[in-house]
Amino acid sequence: MIGEIALSAVSFIKNINFKGEKSEGEKIFSIFSKLNLEKNRPSSMKNDDRIDEIREYLLPIMIKKSSIATIFLLFILLSAVASLEISGIYLVVMAMFYIFLIYYPKIKQQRSYSDLNQELPYALRHMGIELKSGKGLHDTLLTIRDAEYGTFSKEINRVLEEVKFGKSTEDSLLEMSKRVNSEGLTRTIQQIIGTLRVGGNLANSLDIIAKDISFEMQIKLKEYSQKLNSFILIYTFIAILAPVISLIMLMAGSTVMGDVISSTLLIFVYSVFFPMTVMYMGVFIKKLEPKI
Repeated sequence: MIGEIALSAVSFIKNINFKGEKSEGEKIFSIFSKLNLEKNRPSSMKNDDRIDEIREYLLPIMIKKSSIATIFLLFILLSAVASLEISGIYLVVMAMFYIFLIYYPKIKQQRSYSDLNQELPYALRHMGIELKSGKGLHDTLLTIRDAEYGTFSKEINRVLEEVKFGKSTEDSLLEMSKRVNSEGLTRTIQQIIGTLRVGGNLANSLDIIAKDISFEMQIKLKEYSQKLNSFILIYTFIAILAPVISLIMLMAGSTVMGDVISSTLLIFVYSVFFPMTVMYMGVFIKKLEPKI
């Protein structure tokens, strides 16, 4: 029975192809041959750009019905030929791969704006000092662009480039507010636009916003540290104590009753389950970091 399933699975995989198209293996090979395997490939290319290229080529292939059918057929084949634990590991790895391909742009965007909230209060104080010295808003933005404020300086540079090519300052700032998910930046842009429309002392307003953002950040960091103390205990138990206690109990049970669980399942638990749980806890703790 297993031999018949294996033969039918192999023949099905061979026949998965469309007329006029290359096979999936040839496509994947051509993808990686284009990405950075040639000797004349520029070495200055960033890792993020390489990941973007891999995703750009792989995503259209992986979402095809033929590719999904092949993955599920291999899962069935592994369940029949090998153990259920190995097929489960295969299915989890493929699911994580699909999730990464789909959500990578969102992950990349969130990572690119991670330093903006920390740099914003210092940038606002800098803007206030520049405005008090008599500079206009445009000259102040030029100063912030040339300063080392990470992502905020890059976003200001984008605003200035858009203004340079004819877009109004208000529209460029509003688009930056929609593009960047930051409450402090939204409040700052609303204050700048309000000052441009009706007038007012923008320097003092920016100083007040910078103080408010700093105070809110301190409060959120205090709350985060309190939550972190509890999660550290849970993380320590799951990452260190649970594997050791489980192994001791299994060894004691095996001495009295024989094999309690199979060796394959034990390898799965210690090589996949516990590491994935630790990774999940780390990501969850990272998500709890305060954002202004």
